[in-house]
Amino acid sequence: MLGISVLWIDEAHDLFCKDSAMILRALKSLMQGDEAVIVILSGTERLHEIIRSDPQVQRRFSTMQLRPVCAATGGEDFDELIDAYCRKAELELDLSEDLVARLFHASRFRFGRSIETTLNAIEAALESGADCLTNDHFARAWAMLEGCEPGRNVFLTNDWRTIDPDRDDDELSVRRRGRRR
Repeated sequence: MLGISVLWIDEAHDLFCKDSAMILRALKSLMQGDEAVIVILSGTERLHEIIRSDPQVQRRFSTMQLRPVCAATGGEDFDELIDAYCRKAELELDLSEDLVARLFHASRFRFGRSIETTLNAIEAALESGADCLTNDHFARAWAMLEGCEPGRNVFLTNDWRTIDPDRDDDELSVRRRGRRR
């Protein structure tokens, strides 16, 4: 009735917290009949497992898992992307040569997280009245997102490759205290 032909549901894995079978039936019904809709689901690896749990739903969906981003193969393209965003925001660039490698590491090698951190860094630059995007803006954006101390900020420290963004600082202090005993 509304002329909708494509429905994209991002973070679709969150749909399945209650009755997965009911949600899967609803998706199948959307994709059938004269008013069938193309359904695109995006989410975490868990979503792939859920879709594969129902043979009828699995048959209706093609799955595509994005590869992790890598500075060696995608760094130049991502540099160009940052440059394009900065032109739109009317910002100059003053970034270190290893910024994209740091960004990918901080973003757990996920394309979407890399974009999100970049946009947050640009927002930090604009909010501070800067006319140039720097590593410091990425450091501020990532600190806000991760809530990390400066020594564990991938954009501030020289040994950034040794930082595990998923490690819990409280877990580390408990391990350190345990070793001292």
